Amino acid sequence: MPSIVVAEEYNDNVDANNQNRHWDFITNFSPSLMLLINRPSYELTAGYSFTATLYAREPDRDTAFESQNLVASGVYRLTPGLTLTASDAFILSNYTNLVSAQGISTGRQKSWINTFNPGATWQMTGLDSLDIGGSYSVLRYQNQGGGVDSDTYQIRGIVNHTFTPRLSGNIGYVFTYIDEKSRSEDSTTHTPRVGGSYQVTRTLVATLNGGPAITLISGDTVVTPAGAASLAQTLPFGSAGVQYIRAVTVAGGAGGTSDTQIASATLTLSSLLKGLFVMLNPSYTFADPIGPAQPGQGKIKAFSLGLSALYEIAPFVSLVGGYSYFYQRAIRPSTEPDVNQNRVRFGLQFGYPINFD
Repeated sequence: MPSIVVAEEYNDNVDANNQNRHWDFITNFSPSLMLLINRPSYELTAGYSFTATLYAREPDRDTAFESQNLVASGVYRLTPGLTLTASDAFILSNYTNLVSAQGISTGRQKSWINTFNPGATWQMTGLDSLDIGGSYSVLRYQNQGGGVDSDTYQIRGIVNHTFTPRLSGNIGYVFTYIDEKSRSEDSTTHTPRVGGSYQVTRTLVATLNGGPAITLISGDTVVTPAGAASLAQTLPFGSAGVQYIRAVTVAGGAGGTSDTQIASATLTLSSLLKGLFVMLNPSYTFADPIGPAQPGQGKIKAFSLGLSALYEIAPFVSLVGGYSYFYQRAIRPSTEPDVNQNRVRFGLQFGYPINFD
């Protein structure tokens, strides 16, 4: 599926810094390519896009690669009881809150993240399965700016048991190692966890898991709560979900090992009107540093709200639009910028599927 989006955007805070506010109208050209392969023994999904931009007020910011996105995932059924999986995601952008998995901004700075996730699921019995896997995430900040580079390694093992068709439980262990590139405060975190999922109704599923996060940093041991909870509801006209995650992570480009809490929700509307697709996605993050305080490091809270829509006006031609709001406040002594940013975008998408069967 090759496609291209031509859109006009208004941004009231291009530098993502309230102390240096600039607004601009930005013309975006976004070619993309998606590949889908489905076979009985394996599946593959891959996509790549980039955005070239023209700035109306500050043409010196014009660039052919304002952002880049690459996603790929695969499933291989090695045997009826053993499934191998892998995924990779790459994001490059000048907006550091879009690159950071925690949604934290260090201002306008070219940055990128790449996360690789291999895994395997072994169906040991009809009721029991074992999930093992890991992830490797590389976060980098280029040119001058406040972003702190880091690598995050994670290994997990989880045993699942089905008690009833509606109730299942799990017990597992997660190991996380955070490697700070510009500081010496690396950390290791051990998180034993227990949880389960319950199908409340035919269309509503609840999941919950948790345990202590035991973090070793600078010779100290810090214990914080960790876990995740979610509700997923299928609707006649789409879907809705809420999620809460608490874990020890790097605080985006602010760096430093942090006790991070993220609460988010998603509402998808796909059947209200033929050809119309709408998504609403608010998210709130609070990051609290763990261990010895580093210069310029403090608590950070960030909120983002995304609204996007697509309406098919003709075969392979769609109207696209969106609005995003980003809010961030750094609690001193944090040196990260305070941000209030509004972005509005409208355009046309052209795409044509090519089937090789």
